[in-house]
Amino acid sequence: MTMEVSGLVLVRRAAACLLLSSLVFTSRLADAQVASPGFQEPDGQRRDQTFRVLSFENSNIHQTYPGTLRYYCTFRGKWSKSRQPVDFPKSASWSQPVMIAHSNGYRMWSGTETATLGVESIAEEGFATVITNEFTNAGSETKHLVIGDRLFNTSDSQHLPPINVTYTHPFMSAMVKMIPSPDWFAGFSDWRTINPSTETFYKRIVIQSFPWDCGTDDGKTYTALDRDLDPQRTIARITKTNVPPNGQFLDPQRSYVPIVAEFECKLRVGEDGEPDPGTGLPWNETEFRLPLYEVRDDDIMPDGRTRFDHERDQKRKDAGGSGAAGIALKGRGMAVMTSVVFVTTWLTTALW
Repeated sequence: MTMEVSGLVLVRRAAACLLLSSLVFTSRLADAQVASPGFQEPDGQRRDQTFRVLSFENSNIHQTYPGTLRYYCTFRGKWSKSRQPVDFPKSASWSQPVMIAHSNGYRMWSGTETATLGVESIAEEGFATVITNEFTNAGSETKHLVIGDRLFNTSDSQHLPPINVTYTHPFMSAMVKMIPSPDWFAGFSDWRTINPSTETFYKRIVIQSFPWDCGTDDGKTYTALDRDLDPQRTIARITKTNVPPNGQFLDPQRSYVPIVAEFECKLRVGEDGEPDPGTGLPWNETEFRLPLYEVRDDDIMPDGRTRFDHERDQKRKDAGGSGAAGIALKGRGMAVMTSVVFVTTWLTTALW
């Protein structure tokens, strides 16, 4: 009789372990389903990623291609009163976007280091003079620098001048100041234009930019007086947990920080004037350029939320189901973990 009871206890404990493992796996799987696909360099290649890739296409142009390669990029402003309504400034605008093509040995900026004088000048004043000098002084580590136009409507878009890349200079970085602001900017750092998996250049890519704090000014509002930080802080992405005290950059529901800008780039092979290598037709830059405006899933809808929010909620609802254990996804699996705790308590009292 004792052996039978012991055997039953062991079976129950084994069943409990299997059930707990299943619940934890379900939590991880559900979280993976609602998370957007990542875009990452191989481990150890570059610093922490400073941008989000919405979509991309690979080309068949090998990384060692000896001819002329250039990207035609379009800048799209996403910083607006409808998306980030808290304390949104009057007469908001963008400075001239600055984009640099460079090697692995040059760093325009990163989210793990303090700003150079050139980066500080863009973030605080919107001027590109100092960063241009830094570009020149970097010598062979830099390839090409292009500067766009001022935008006096933060929801406007513009085509940037084409920028050349090579096998030895495959990285691109960009910055644009948010005006007015103490030292807040948008941009991306160290996008490698070569896909490490295919060893080919990307044909097209959509890069979405977060708002960033340059760490050189201690202002807490868009129109704060100049308050230089000494020592400087590390450049930091502005997120829900570290937004300024008033909540600038939060969405209308104050639930997250929407992206503030977007860069979409398209690869052109060959010199200007040469026929398009893909079609053989005469080169036409107007036809080649990307659209100035694109509707995205994170654009704010009339209810103050985005299509992404609605789709994410529906996915969580569908993945949650209505089982006896009451498992429902909420806040990236928090309800699932609550169910794990509940089942653990029940198993402890009922089976042990």
